[in-house]
Amino acid sequence: MQHGMFAANAPSGVTCPWCKRHWQAGALGAECGNCGGPLPPPPGPTRGHGPPPAPRHLPDKYTRDVLLWKNVGAMVGTIFAAFGGLFGFLGLGLVFVLLPLGLGFVGFGVLFGGIGLALRSASRRSALRQIAALTHGYPSEGQIIAVSQDTSETINGRHPYRIEYVFQVNGQPVGGSTRAWDVVNALRRPGEPLWVVFLPSDPSANSIWPPIN
Repeated sequence: MQHGMFAANAPSGVTCPWCKRHWQAGALGAECGNCGGPLPPPPGPTRGHGPPPAPRHLPDKYTRDVLLWKNVGAMVGTIFAAFGGLFGFLGLGLVFVLLPLGLGFVGFGVLFGGIGLALRSASRRSALRQIAALTHGYPSEGQIIAVSQDTSETINGRHPYRIEYVFQVNGQPVGGSTRAWDVVNALRRPGEPLWVVFLPSDPSANSIWPPIN
C-alpha cells in the first residue's frame, strides 16, 4: 500500500531516533533538544546535515534497543531458548523417574532451544551489522524509492512503515530498506533525499543516517 492512502492523518515533525522524543515541526533543529543526538530531517526535499566522521558514538540505549528490546527476532529467540532450557532441565529430572517421558522433554527442549538460539543469533548479527554501519560506515547520498505499510506485523493495532531506498557505491546503485513506527513517515515520498552510511567491505550492511524511527 502506497503512502497516498495513509498520509492524510500523519502529523508533522519527527521523533528522535535516539531518545524517542517527538518534536513538532516548529521546534525542530539539527539536534535533539533532549539528548543532543542528530535528528533526521522532516519529510520533504531536504537531505539535512551529513554524517559526522567515523567512528560515531551511538547512545547506549539505542544500541540496547537495536540488539534486543526493539529486535523482535532476538526477543522471540531468547524466549524460545529459555523455554527450551526449561523443558530440557525438566526432562533430565524425569529421565530418572519415567525414561520415555524424560527423553521426550529433553528432545523437545533441544529442538525448541536450538531454534531459539539460531533465531536470536541471526537477529543479533543483523543488528550488529546495522550498528557497525552507523558507527563506522562511509556516507553516501541516497533517496527513497518506496514507502508502504508492513501489514505482516501489528502492535497495538498499528503497522510499521517499510521505507525502501537506494544509494550509490562506486557509481553502482545499492538498495536498502528499514522499518519505522513513527506516523510522520506516512508523509515521506519516493524521490525524497537522505543520507546513507554503509560498510565498504559489505555495502549490504547499511543504514539511513540518522536512523528513521
